[in-house]
Amino acid sequence: MKTFGTEGPVSPEKNYIVSRTAELSDFIDRVKYGKYLVIFAPRQTGKTTFFQFALDMLVAEDPTYFPIELNFEAYEDVDSVDFYTNLAEDLRERIAHNFRKRGSIPTEAFVEFLDTAEITDHLSMIRFFQHVSNCH
Repeated sequence: MKTFGTEGPVSPEKNYIVSRTAELSDFIDRVKYGKYLVIFAPRQTGKTTFFQFALDMLVAEDPTYFPIELNFEAYEDVDSVDFYTNLAEDLRERIAHNFRKRGSIPTEAFVEFLDTAEITDHLSMIRFFQHVSNCH
């Protein structure tokens, strides 16, 4: 029996969901054309669920996309050193999660890069993502 979800991401198998076909299509087009994205709405209105559905659809349409989902709420009160240290670890975990979800195995060179890469500031973060983009 389906219910109305009132918190967290909802599941189409368990919860009633409003179809957002046009919005999902627009989101995917914006990603494909390199446009900026903003999802702005009050709490508990489906932003996370929408975002997760959109990323799943994007990857289903084109498996070369490798979205990395991060939640920055935990970083709110940390200093920059802790921010970058934890960001690097969260990125490693989410990248590994994506490979498992896809049923694929990263190359040894990519695993070594992830194990040794340091993100200490915005510039090293840019280099990290450039390397990830070229390697995965």
